[in-house]
Amino acid sequence: MDHPYIETVPDWSDVKRALVIVAHPDDADFICGGASIQMARQGIEVTYMVLTNGDKGNHNPEITRNQLIAMRQIEQRKAASLCGVKEVLFMGEEDGFLRPHRAIRKRVTREIRRIRPELIICTNPDRYFVGDGYINHPDHRNAGLIAIEAIFPAADNPMFYPDLADEGYHPHKIKYLYVHGHEAPTLKLDITAEISTKIEAILCHRSQFSDPEGAKQRWLETWGEKQPDGSVRYFEFFKVMKFT
Repeated sequence: MDHPYIETVPDWSDVKRALVIVAHPDDADFICGGASIQMARQGIEVTYMVLTNGDKGNHNPEITRNQLIAMRQIEQRKAASLCGVKEVLFMGEEDGFLRPHRAIRKRVTREIRRIRPELIICTNPDRYFVGDGYINHPDHRNAGLIAIEAIFPAADNPMFYPDLADEGYHPHKIKYLYVHGHEAPTLKLDITAEISTKIEAILCHRSQFSDPEGAKQRWLETWGEKQPDGSVRYFEFFKVMKFT
């Protein structure tokens, strides 16, 4: 189904800081690695917030839970560095059981007020199915829900968590929200120049791939969009919301 994209070249002239809120280590690299590279190149400070510890992301019984958590943090930091990301925050919720409870909303709100991003990227909380063969991970949905509930109504309302102001974290309202996985995206971002770096960043997550080269070839084939002139280009898609 064709979507009426309204934007192909975003205007980030009023964006100094961007925050990407995702469920697992490697999610940010998949959903917005290209956008992160482009923003960092323009001087925007990009931060990744990983809500879970990723402790379910392997089927090898010889790896302990704590080893996997440590491994995945190392992998994510390396991937983020390739993309020019300034900081990676690990919030430490249990993988597979992420829920929008009161404590995590406050912690995310605190980071939004601390970082004060103009732009936040998150996942679609309403996306249950992807294509004809994949059930979306519940953590992906709940990560989106946690993000939007922290953005509104909590982050910019002084009546929420007045104790955060005592810590120096005052209310903050973002300008843009980019939602990945929305059924009606409004931004089609060309990341052809960044696709090699994006894939290299994804492959930093070595614990996740038994056949890296095979995975790379599959991604290049499935993500590519053939153009009328016969060339192949690569894109990331987002529903863009703007707040005034």
